[in-house]
Amino acid sequence: MAGKSAISLAVAMAFSILPFGDVSSHATTDGVALVNLHQTFTDPAGSIVITGIIGDYGSVVGADLKGNLSQKSPTPAVLFKLKKGTILVNTAEMNKALAVAPAVQNDTCSFSVSGKTLTLPIIKGTGAYKAITGKFNASVASGGITPTLTSGVNKGKCDFSNKYPPVASFFTLIASGAVSY
Repeated sequence: MAGKSAISLAVAMAFSILPFGDVSSHATTDGVALVNLHQTFTDPAGSIVITGIIGDYGSVVGADLKGNLSQKSPTPAVLFKLKKGTILVNTAEMNKALAVAPAVQNDTCSFSVSGKTLTLPIIKGTGAYKAITGKFNASVASGGITPTLTSGVNKGKCDFSNKYPPVASFFTLIASGAVSY
């Protein structure tokens, strides 16, 4: 435990002495936004951080193309619920890219799928993002570990039936795009 504390303290000290200087001279005003989104299969709301011209954070949930929250899977859009407003993004291309059979590893009960560079057009925004336009170019990856069967002739083997949620999972999206608002 002492080793972990020492590492954490060293990392904290390193960040406390970084030479940020006058950060206003490095402010981004060219309209580029970088998006980092994380979600799991079992949690309907993921977390999102957008840096660059937007500089905001919050959660992300599935939605229909009008921005109404949706439990449908896959959803045709996602809603970035940020502190200063919302951004609705069309996910049609992403859904198509992820609608392939995942790579499966029977020895570890794990699965994964990734999408190449995808276009996520911005549909609309609210609040500070009411007039937002543009699109994000994203790469996505998802995967997880399935439960094992608890009875029958296949007891102990991986359950890839989709009957139960994965015991652990992830969905990660990294994107950048030119936006204006």
